[in-house]
Amino acid sequence: MPHAYLTTTTLKGTGALNIDGTAYDARLRQVIEAVSDQIDRYCNRTFQPFSGTYTVDGPGGTLLDLPKDLLAIGTLLEDSNEDGTFETGWATTDYFYFPRTADPTSDYGRPYTWLQVNPHSDGTQDEFIRGPRMYRVTGTWGFLSLITTAAPSLSGSHNSTTAGILASTVGIEPGMTILIDTEPMYVLSTATTTLTVYTPRGINGVAAGTHASGTVIQYYTYPAPIREACLVQSSRLWKRRESGYATEVGIPETGQVTIFRGLDPDVKELLTPYRRLH
Repeated sequence: MPHAYLTTTTLKGTGALNIDGTAYDARLRQVIEAVSDQIDRYCNRTFQPFSGTYTVDGPGGTLLDLPKDLLAIGTLLEDSNEDGTFETGWATTDYFYFPRTADPTSDYGRPYTWLQVNPHSDGTQDEFIRGPRMYRVTGTWGFLSLITTAAPSLSGSHNSTTAGILASTVGIEPGMTILIDTEPMYVLSTATTTLTVYTPRGINGVAAGTHASGTVIQYYTYPAPIREACLVQSSRLWKRRESGYATEVGIPETGQVTIFRGLDPDVKELLTPYRRLH
């Protein structure tokens, strides 16, 4: 699903491209989406929360290595007799999130990457038994879950297929992933207080739903270095269109030649601390 770590309004603004009008809005949003995807590939993780289910090998011990960054577990099931059926549920008191100081709802937090057996649980789960595909983990995944409440709320009720979301006032920008009740929606464009969202609805593993008038509109934000990396790379990519996206640009006065390959070096500097290495 498309996602953006930057809004087109920010990219167009003073201090970035300084573009007036809306003629390039759709094209700029596509550039931001492409760069956001490029950031995910470089970091080997996504900063956009999503819901999903993964099957995990059992290690035989007290720590279960998770395949993706974890925000919260919905269910943890075990295939106790290796018959391909996950018949044993783990209670939330049977395990700890690890690292226990991760705090994935904080600006400076980190995601959970392991589960640790709770040795003081009253349950019977005292280890993650060894074997292939022994555990099924359903939950919300991603690097952080940073949610801000916007000024607008819903103006009128909406069904599960509506593409034009009516807000009570302005404040939502193209490129935002908004959250209404528990449903995320990706905003493609805005016209005053009408938000055109990506369809079909039901993105990031969450089913589309109905929403009542007056429901608050929230939106996801992302770590500052990720936003800045997206701004720098998107700005430079947009400006390089003036040279036909040449891979080498020379400055005759200084004899300097700049060679472009993939992400720019200072963008990589911003992103390197966020790379997942396994």
